[in-house]
Amino acid sequence: MAAAPNLPIPEPGIPWTVVIDDNFNATPPGLIVSPGDTVDFENESGVDITVQFAANYTGTAVYPNMSLPVPDGSTVGFTAPNTDAAANYNIYVNGVQENEDPFVIQVGVGPLYVVLDGATTYNFPTAAVPLGDITTGMGRLFVGPNDPSSSLGIRFTSNPFNPPMTTNDGPHPVQAGTTPGSYGYTVVSPNENPGPGTVIIRNT
Repeated sequence: MAAAPNLPIPEPGIPWTVVIDDNFNATPPGLIVSPGDTVDFENESGVDITVQFAANYTGTAVYPNMSLPVPDGSTVGFTAPNTDAAANYNIYVNGVQENEDPFVIQVGVGPLYVVLDGATTYNFPTAAVPLGDITTGMGRLFVGPNDPSSSLGIRFTSNPFNPPMTTNDGPHPVQAGTTPGSYGYTVVSPNENPGPGTVIIRNT
């Protein structure tokens, strides 16, 4: 039997480029980088934009300044932290969000944290998770309630994680071979008022 080929593994510090087009789409919409890599945003939208990162609850910030202005026609970047992290981000023009659903950058193994916040009614944010692959690693998600002592059942119509996510815990890696797209879930809790949530698996 022939030995498996050695696949090249990028060295930390390599540059990655995310292109923002005139519809304010990011390409690639999901990105997994190594700690210490450079991430550049190339603005081809025709207007000045701001890349606004969301906080990742207990996780390390991907970009501590949270807000990265990128003038039209320019490329502006940052260095990923030297630790595992993840963040969703959106594209803004003059304070107005231009993209419908968030994009995502994961550093190392992440994970992205989602907190179902509330006392009797939970808020269900739309969360983006990178697809990844078996070579670079899969996107990972951790779901928890505002009260860490609470245990909630989570039911996906089609579960994109392996092992499947059935309660608030994690991190859960994305199942290899999952089709990028939106995956709806509900929270099963007899004493709360559950509502629908969405996880978007972003192509990498």
